[in-house]
Amino acid sequence: MDAALMVVDSLESQEQTGKPADSGLDFQNYMRYCEEIRQQPAFRSEMDKCAEYYDGNQLDGDTLDDLESKGLGPLITNIIRPTIDVVLGMEAKTRSDWRVIADADQWQDVAEAQSAKIHEAERESRADRACSDAYAGQIKAGLGWVEVGRHSDPFKYPYRARAVHRREIFWDWLSQEHDLSDARYLLRKKSFDRDEVAAHMPQHADLIRSAGGGWSADWLERASRSLYLAQALDMERGWSLEDYEWRDVGNNRVTLTEGHYARTVRGYVLRLPDGRTVEMDLNNPAHAAAVSSGRLKPIPAVYTKWNRSIWMGPHKLSDSPRMSKRHPYIPFFGYREDLTGVPYGLIRSMISPQDEANARRRKLLWLMSAKRVEMDADSLSEKHNSIQQMLDELARPDAVVVLNQNRKNANAFRVDHNMGLAQQQFEVLQANKAEIQEAAGVYNAMLGRESGSTSGLAINSLVEQGTTTLAEINDNYRFSRRLVGEALLDLISEDMIGQQVDVMTGESGKRKIISLNKPTMDPALGVQVLQNDVSRAQTKVALEDVPSTPAYRAQQQTMLGEVMKSLPPQLQAIIAPFYLEATELPKRRDIADLLRKQLGMSQEEGQGSDPEKAEMLQAIEQLQAQLQEAQNAPALQEMTAKIEKLLAEAAKTRAEAYEIVERVEAVERQERAMGIPENDPIEQEIEQMVFAAR
Repeated sequence: MDAALMVVDSLESQEQTGKPADSGLDFQNYMRYCEEIRQQPAFRSEMDKCAEYYDGNQLDGDTLDDLESKGLGPLITNIIRPTIDVVLGMEAKTRSDWRVIADADQWQDVAEAQSAKIHEAERESRADRACSDAYAGQIKAGLGWVEVGRHSDPFKYPYRARAVHRREIFWDWLSQEHDLSDARYLLRKKSFDRDEVAAHMPQHADLIRSAGGGWSADWLERASRSLYLAQALDMERGWSLEDYEWRDVGNNRVTLTEGHYARTVRGYVLRLPDGRTVEMDLNNPAHAAAVSSGRLKPIPAVYTKWNRSIWMGPHKLSDSPRMSKRHPYIPFFGYREDLTGVPYGLIRSMISPQDEANARRRKLLWLMSAKRVEMDADSLSEKHNSIQQMLDELARPDAVVVLNQNRKNANAFRVDHNMGLAQQQFEVLQANKAEIQEAAGVYNAMLGRESGSTSGLAINSLVEQGTTTLAEINDNYRFSRRLVGEALLDLISEDMIGQQVDVMTGESGKRKIISLNKPTMDPALGVQVLQNDVSRAQTKVALEDVPSTPAYRAQQQTMLGEVMKSLPPQLQAIIAPFYLEATELPKRRDIADLLRKQLGMSQEEGQGSDPEKAEMLQAIEQLQAQLQEAQNAPALQEMTAKIEKLLAEAAKTRAEAYEIVERVEAVERQERAMGIPENDPIEQEIEQMVFAAR
């Protein structure tokens, strides 16, 4: 088959297999997804319980009624919240920024420009706050979500990253990958006002108002004259879910379901010389020319793409024709059960000790106020008090009980305060509080409380041990945070493709402009190409090696200050400008530049394209000059002269020894030519002389 026929065959296969003939997600598959969600394990109520315990709502109605019947109040000591807050504070303290790295040196400028753009998107889209909120859900309940997409409001920043509550997201339970890349579907349900939905989708305004309002008599009459509304009304008859799940007639609200579903596509891909694999698009002249010329060969493949469909109950409002590589929702999983895959967080293991702590505290207060009375029948004076009056009186701090002076047993009336049992309950309560912290992997040193360790090294070891205990769940967080950065970079790169963009990079005073997708002429081929082409750049998102928080920067500055103290004064002057730039002073760069100028370290105009490298070279040259001046000191000069004299004498002796050896070897060659025996006395004497010379 020639190249032209190959092009036609690949195009037909791509159209027949890669673009389904149906209109996207149909009603049967959508109903199947909904039924699968209803049959999933009932784990969401347990997640809600964990969140309630963190908020302090730890007693339900039945427990409160039972406590009231026993005369005990709803006493709660929330030990879970401060323990979890320590873990959440660790995320804010050790947060790392995103950076874009290049797989090859030729894409280094593109990576630097994309790093500047993703830092801007991180700041403007509030991505850090979204990741922190998702991390809170991950730690508390075991699951958090972040949505990364474009903003619909044209007056706001074009990209958005915001946390989504776990109650809105439903996913394919058969998925095994941590990022749900192998899932078949992901659904999000959210309620809106009917008028708001109708404003966004005016083509379905009648359907939204009629079905969302419960098909009032007015709309039923209109449906009899409209085929579109009649079909929608008939569609609801095959709907098995309840009305309250998608419409609220009293509050004029409807629930929309945003369904992202994976489509298995069979088509052709092209493997480019730089190692990238792209989907073949014959509408792209470059792809068509490469295939026609035989430089690239179409490779049959089966791959997955994602579509988006929006439903209002049984009614499909839209189905996006554009297929993307991923869905916009990033999961933040905590821990997951091995058998069921149910996600859970730190609080689940803390609920039982928390309940025990609350029960023991109520029991302790009851024991401290309760009194046990042992008495004979004739112990009380019936004239002054009865048994009930005596019990009420003992509950008072100034109790008075009148005894019968004619009782048979003088020691028959005894009151026991149960203080021994109260002390035991208190000791068990203290041990129970420690169990809650151990269940979460948090120690007293991390909470800022007193511990058995007194030295700073031991306290740091406990903090490090607690960090190690939380390593798995924090590693899951870093993985999901990186996915958020990748989703933002995909949106940024998609908007840059084919457009020349100038990006300002570097710090203040050391900035430079990088042009992306800049049209230039290739001198070898004589055609126009794009310099720093974003669509061809092989870059990826990574997390910074060190945190970017103010606390960590202050720690680095302290370490740099300690290093400066141990340096000689001339080296301290060289490091001082860099130390000032590491501070948080408003005019730190101006002060550092002024200090460099006074030290003679300022960069001259036209010296180089990288000011930082030029300053470093000047600093090295200054250090070398200072060392040269130190070498010119009288003591060093005298010592250098002696060393040079000894080296000269050693070189002279070595040269004389080599000359003697050469003469001996010449004599030996002459003796062998004349037939003189090797053990000749004269030869032995010459060898001894040579050995002494060596």
